[in-house]
Amino acid sequence: MSGALTDPLRASLVRSLAELRDVAPEELPPALLDVSVRRVGDAYYVCPADWEQLRHEEGGAGRGVPYWARPWPSGLALAHHLAEHPPAAGARVLELGCGLALPSVVAARAGAKVLATDGAPDAVVFAAHVLALNEVEGEVACADWARDGEALVRRGPFDLVLAADVLYTRANVDVALRLFPRLLAPSGTLLLADPGRAGARDFLAAARGRFHLESERGDAVSIHSLRLAG
Repeated sequence: MSGALTDPLRASLVRSLAELRDVAPEELPPALLDVSVRRVGDAYYVCPADWEQLRHEEGGAGRGVPYWARPWPSGLALAHHLAEHPPAAGARVLELGCGLALPSVVAARAGAKVLATDGAPDAVVFAAHVLALNEVEGEVACADWARDGEALVRRGPFDLVLAADVLYTRANVDVALRLFPRLLAPSGTLLLADPGRAGARDFLAAARGRFHLESERGDAVSIHSLRLAG
């Protein structure tokens, strides 16, 4: 696999985005379609080539900031961690706020049964094509874990829940404290990658009564491994 975005895959990406937004392909933001393929370790991802330009175009159209459309340090760190500590083949894996879904790619490559989710529909389209680019199987779904938590619980329980830099608001922390334990199988693991946000510190402090916690501290991103206590 060369990591090149083939013509059929590019055509599928454009068609899927146009159908999602219910517009003709030529009406899509140009920066959304100006994509590049990049490599991280043994994995590839496809993303808009100029994130600032995409943010400008989306803002001009009254759409939100496309935070999903770039690889963030926490997602990259989580992908690297999974490459070194892959899940077992057949493990049920859920990624929350997947964005470009690199951690899901690594988990799927290990043979896990992956469900990659994000609240941004465009992100889910790109995530599906990132999985296809890497020639791995996985399911994608548009789901905001703070809003659609009950639906995710019904899909579980999961052996491994992945979350990279998702605790950036107090509201997210409150939802996470209620939701995350319910997503996990009794012997499951939550892997939380975080760049040192106050929200993550609050979550970890409050979660100590329900989880066994181990942390790998990094200069920019730390990986926290949580398992249900008792």
